[in-house]
Amino acid sequence: MQKQFQSNIIKNQLFNKNSKLLLAISGGVDSVVLAHLLKEGNYEFSLAHCNYKLRGKESDGDEQFCRKLAKELGVSIFVKVFDLKKKKGKINIQSEARELRYSWFNELINQHELDCVLTAHHANDHVETVLINLLRGTGSKGMKGIRARNGKRVRPLLVFTKKEIEAYARKNKLDHRLDKSNLEAKYERNFLRLKVVPLLKELNPSLEKTFIENSFRMGQEYGMAGDYLKSRYKELVTEGKDFVNISKTKLKKEKYIESVLHFLLDDYGFNETQNKNIIDNIMNDGESGKLFHSPTHKLTIGRSELVIVPNNGKKLSETIVRSLSELKKHFSVSEEKKFTLPSQNELFIYGEQLRFPLTIRTYRAGDKFRPFGMKGFKLLSDFLKSEKQNAFEKENCRILVNGNGDIIWVMGLRSDERYRVDPDKKNYLKLSIE
Repeated sequence: MQKQFQSNIIKNQLFNKNSKLLLAISGGVDSVVLAHLLKEGNYEFSLAHCNYKLRGKESDGDEQFCRKLAKELGVSIFVKVFDLKKKKGKINIQSEARELRYSWFNELINQHELDCVLTAHHANDHVETVLINLLRGTGSKGMKGIRARNGKRVRPLLVFTKKEIEAYARKNKLDHRLDKSNLEAKYERNFLRLKVVPLLKELNPSLEKTFIENSFRMGQEYGMAGDYLKSRYKELVTEGKDFVNISKTKLKKEKYIESVLHFLLDDYGFNETQNKNIIDNIMNDGESGKLFHSPTHKLTIGRSELVIVPNNGKKLSETIVRSLSELKKHFSVSEEKKFTLPSQNELFIYGEQLRFPLTIRTYRAGDKFRPFGMKGFKLLSDFLKSEKQNAFEKENCRILVNGNGDIIWVMGLRSDERYRVDPDKKNYLKLSIE
């Protein structure tokens, strides 16, 4: 096994003898075998163990076992306690634990200048991951399963089955811990491992090998398809500071719209049902302004675009400004004696035109003003549309309202004609925003 282990590392360029490695150690047979393979191969590595306190004395026993193993191997160990027992039943424990440990691993890598973190995922884990992706809905990307290397996360045991790992442990009389929760079929992955995979192996005893080979070919095909999808991304997507804009009109013309949209939305957490509903809306000229929420993002279907923004953003609140000194807390305010042509982020105004209290707020239905250079009034909603503002920009558009109710400035876009200044006069106030 050691020979195949070394060959896999070299073949896939996972790391080398000069690499400083961090091994995520649970105390289970997989990570224990990986630790011994690294030691036997004379690699430089440290251990990192997470104690989630979910199994009481057993969790503490895992920690003590890992500390003892580190001492036996002559390597250092980092231990972090995350008390998730209090949260049990209130959150997705597995997802929470995963997020916590990888965040901590990244901290260790940065603090100690390590090259990568190793996990003991094996061929059976790969099979389960592909099946989970299929059950949840996936494209060719999900069929790739677990990658041997993804950034600084490395899985050097993917070429081995669980059976081979356990056989190595028995042969070398390696002590390890047993997590009894892995024997409970209530978790999705455990259900597949305990109930589904054994039945599939009756049909194909070489199931793990078949999945690995198929995923390799799928990875190559995904690479080819990826080149096409990346070209479509460049054509369809505009990236803003806090949003992503997808051209609705161009997307509607796509021959492979389902695959293209799946690729475009893949990083934003939208599920297959939402993807289908979005496509139905686009193809049937459905309701404009319809919202879709994922765990991390919000998608708005506009007249000519799909707008994606993080859903943790807070809606801008209304601010009352009662004096010039308070105004300086929200704008860069300076007294100017010479007129220069302002940018969109600057406003020239006479101090005596300001009627406190001023209001800084987002626009409301029915708002209207006289855009600079125009004689008549225009609805702010129509003005924003003419300025090609997407749904996110409209929602976050801020306006400065005078104490008499006049809109002085659509900030960053246009001032009001009624507050035009005479370039030949002196003594203006200049308000600037970033």
